[in-house]
Amino acid sequence: MAGWNYSSDRQRQVRRIFPELLRSRELLLDLVSKELRIRYRYALMGFLWAFLEPLLMTAILYFVFGIVFNFRGGATTPAMYAVSLLTGLVFWQFLSHTLGAGARSLVDNGNLVNKVLFPREVIPLSVVGVNLVNLLIGTAILLGLFLLLGGRLGAQAVWLPVLFGIELALVVGLALLLSSLNVFYRDVSYVVDVGLILAFYATPIFYDFRADVFPRLVEHPWLYYTYMMNPMVGLISSYRQVLIENQPPVLELVAIPAIQSGIALVVGAVVFRRKAGIMSDYL
Repeated sequence: MAGWNYSSDRQRQVRRIFPELLRSRELLLDLVSKELRIRYRYALMGFLWAFLEPLLMTAILYFVFGIVFNFRGGATTPAMYAVSLLTGLVFWQFLSHTLGAGARSLVDNGNLVNKVLFPREVIPLSVVGVNLVNLLIGTAILLGLFLLLGGRLGAQAVWLPVLFGIELALVVGLALLLSSLNVFYRDVSYVVDVGLILAFYATPIFYDFRADVFPRLVEHPWLYYTYMMNPMVGLISSYRQVLIENQPPVLELVAIPAIQSGIALVVGAVVFRRKAGIMSDYL
């Protein structure tokens, strides 16, 4: 079967994305389910790896920074530093894993794109869905560890869905944009891989933005605003504020990633739909 033709003006309209995805929801769920089965079916510990990965990464980072370098990242106790690390890792890995795999998703599924009639957005969104399942598991581990170590969920935890909604919009927009560009410029996936490594250290995962970064960068406005262009700076800092400190997030730390997420979602959807009609020629 020939690939879906997006050449007409009607089919290139961004407003058609949602109804088309709604009609293709079963395919989207099937792709997510298939990827999860492939990923864990033949692993000795199966789905348990989804629980172990964030815990092992937290343990490694805690050993290096919390024990070897005696670093606390603004946390009041060693236990809360472990929770702070896991908070940063859980929400960072959702973005990094999704963008890394999402950028390559259309190229990796080139045969499916060329043979089956469906909205092309399903492919990168299925990557988002797979990592969303892992995020839910990681969040459950995070909340369990937080409560086990003596933390208490306060009223400010109502901000968590808002912050996640901002991050989800960011991830979906970037996944659509990067996956579509990678079809035409295969260097994009390599740039994404390198960029994610650099962004890991430019994101307050094992350190704290307010305690460790702000006092040093506030004297260099250009460097401060460059650093703040990373949307995960504000998001991870806000996750910690509302969860660990039970404080409302700082407006600036939420507003900047919210604006960036809105732009990413619109740009990603528009670029993807404009390019979808000729993707088959490059796959």
